[in-house]
Amino acid sequence: MIIPKKIKNLFEVQALVAVGTADSKGNPNVVPIYWKKMLNNCRIIFIDNFMNETKKNIIENNMMCVSFWDSETEEGYKLKGNCSYHESGEIFEKGKIFFQSKNPDRVPRGVVEFNVEEIYSITPGIKAGERIA
Repeated sequence: MIIPKKIKNLFEVQALVAVGTADSKGNPNVVPIYWKKMLNNCRIIFIDNFMNETKKNIIENNMMCVSFWDSETEEGYKLKGNCSYHESGEIFEKGKIFFQSKNPDRVPRGVVEFNVEEIYSITPGIKAGERIA
């Protein structure tokens, strides 16, 4: 799934995004995430500094939902897909480089790799909730 440029741009300018996970029994968890980066046209990474329940959920159930919106224009999107947690390896190193570019003395606990599979509009209006990709 290629994330359209318009959606990538909106994602990148948001200070925080909402990240939703669920455990193996379906119990939901949503957290705000600040350290995020588009890895390429279909993958996003999130830096783990304080993830506890989120990390546990990712290990039990690799499905994730990410929402973000512009509060001024009300444009918003919901992304769904699968994810994996990395404590070493290539994805971890990419996340570490990104994180340390802003925090040179810190090392992330882990890096979440999110593969976008579906995109929905959450912009208010007649097309709210509609799958767009």
